[in-house]
Order: sequence, then C-alpha cells, then structure tokens
Amino acid sequence: MTPQEHWALWRSDTRATPFQSPAWLDAWWTHLGGGDRRDAEIRDPAGRLVAALPLFVWHDGGVRRLVPVGAGHSDYCDALVAPGTATEPLWTAILGSAAAFDEVLLPDLRPDSPLLGPPPAGWSATDTEAEICPVLTLPPGGSPLDGLTRSQRRKVVHDRHRAERLGGVTEELVTAGRVDGLLDALFALHSSRWAREGQPGVLADPRVQAFHRAAAPALAEAGLLRMAVVRHEGAVAAVVYGLADGARWYSYINAVDMRVPGQSFGTLAFACLIEAAASRGAGEFHFLRGDEPYKARWGAAPRRTIRRILRRA
Repeated sequence: MTPQEHWALWRSDTRATPFQSPAWLDAWWTHLGGGDRRDAEIRDPAGRLVAALPLFVWHDGGVRRLVPVGAGHSDYCDALVAPGTATEPLWTAILGSAAAFDEVLLPDLRPDSPLLGPPPAGWSATDTEAEICPVLTLPPGGSPLDGLTRSQRRKVVHDRHRAERLGGVTEELVTAGRVDGLLDALFALHSSRWAREGQPGVLADPRVQAFHRAAAPALAEAGLLRMAVVRHEGAVAAVVYGLADGARWYSYINAVDMRVPGQSFGTLAFACLIEAAASRGAGEFHFLRGDEPYKARWGAAPRRTIRRILRRA
C-alpha cells in the first residue's frame, strides 16, 4: 500500500477519521511502532485498493496479539473500506497469517465499525465496552453555545468577560504553520499540570513527543489539524490539540496554564474550537476518550467504543 493509495482509500471512506490517515499512522509507526507488520489489504480486479487495515504483531506477556497500527494512541481504530466493498475478504486478509499470532485485538472500535459483524468461521469474538467518548451534537445553524445548559453558557460568557478585564488575552484557531512552537507550549503546560500531582503525564515520553512532532505537520498539510490557542500577553496560556475530517471535529489533548488566578483559559480554548467547528459546518464535536465532568458540562453525550478480541473457536 503506497501513501498515495492509502490517502485515496482514506478519502473514499466516509467513516474514516484522522486516526486512520497516513499522516497519523505513518508517524506513529516510525516513532512508536515496532515488530512484525501484517497489513491486511483488498484490491478490486483492476488492482485498486478498496479496503485496508494496517496491523502488526505485539508480543504481550507471551501472547502474540495482532493489533492495529496506532493502537493505544488512537482514540478510534478501524479499517478503511471503500463504499460497496464487502468485508468478508478483509477478514480473510486479516487472518491470512494466523500462524504468526495467537489472537486478534481490535480496540476502540465505534459501534458502527464494519469489523463488528459476525466473526469468520472457525473464530469466536468477545466484545466488551471500552472507552467513553463523549460527543457534542452541533446545531445546523446559530451558535453552538445556544444549545448549552444555562450554567455552562453563563460560564463561557463570564470567563470571556474576566479575560477582557484581565486584558491581553486572545483566542486563535491554528490549522497550519507554527506547529512546532505550539507543541512546545503544549508539552510544557501539560508537564507542569501533571507535575503538581507528582506524575509525568502522557506527553512526557520523548518518543510520544517525537510522534506528535511528526504527525502534527503532516496533519496540517492534509488539512486535518485544528489547534485552538489562547494567549495572555503573548504567551500561550491554553492549547487544545484538535483534529477534523469535515463532518466531525475532535479534541485530542489539551493543556492550560493555571498560574493566573480567577481565569479559565481552557474554557476559552474549547469555546474557540467548538465555535469554529459549528461555523464550518461540522455536525459533531468529539471530546474522545475519558468521561471528565467538563465534557458533560459542554452538553456532550457519552458514547462507548468496543474492544473486540478474536480467538480460534
């Protein structure tokens, strides 16, 4: 599968998210991957790629698990399937090298995943609820703030008023350019936040940072990056590292400077991103994994991903 074929298939699949794009997966494999690649591919009679699932064998405590590339850092994992393509041949491709693994682990599948159909003959599937990924449905017109609860709407308004009184506070949506500097700020603010609890945080690993330094510019070039930035006196005070694929926008991770008392810079960053999503015609805003209370206050409804394990029957 060439990068051009991967992008063409990604663009043809209306369910595809940035987590299945080459921009995300190639960077993940380069900096966080390793092991035996076992990609599953289907081609039509003309040789066109019509379905694919990048996979590798992960040795986990003596168990050889076939897992999707990007697992663990991708909130949604899935295959790419062109419209009208049957999934049975994809399962044949996935299981074609069964001697190389003991089980197939498919984490973080959305409930409408084509990989959640009946398992192939000779295999049994165990499906369990995985992560809570709250989703905010955006209005087709008007401000997304109109659909908030009265208390959350009042909080956004009050937080912006407090920022105005403080002075020197700006909001900005960044889709390309200056990505490295914003990642530096994100890593620093995230580290500071978790250091207060005596923990390193998920962005402390140099390999994870290298992954995002490779993925973010590639996502920006493909038009899939959305970063909401709040600055105070020119310094970054909050960052929401977001993604978008047209109909859906996503908040992947965020970090906030908590040193200015009485200010909620994080609220401003999320408001900036959500308002931009609505104004550009997105129907959904995905807060992704985690059921933190602030997501419900924005009006997001919980959705569950599915963890599927296939073993020989």
